[in-house]
Amino acid sequence: MPKFLWAEAVSYASWLRNRLPSRATPDHTPYDLIHSHRPDLSQAHEFGCKVYIHIQDVGKLEARAEEAAFVGVDEESKGFRVYWPK
Repeated sequence: MPKFLWAEAVSYASWLRNRLPSRATPDHTPYDLIHSHRPDLSQAHEFGCKVYIHIQDVGKLEARAEEAAFVGVDEESKGFRVYWPK
């Protein structure tokens, strides 16, 4: 992974830390205390893991997906942040 993705790594680590229990509040997460419900961790993946981006409207014999790397969860939409070095 390139060095410019360190900011993404720190942002994703912060996102995860706010959704996991801590020693100060072992029964609750910071997210739970603010929003009064448990966070949905179904979008949590390993940083840098391999993901595939679906490409629409390609020819019959063209590749329909391209490989990228997972770098985080988008806070403003229902999507992921990926590093696609194309």
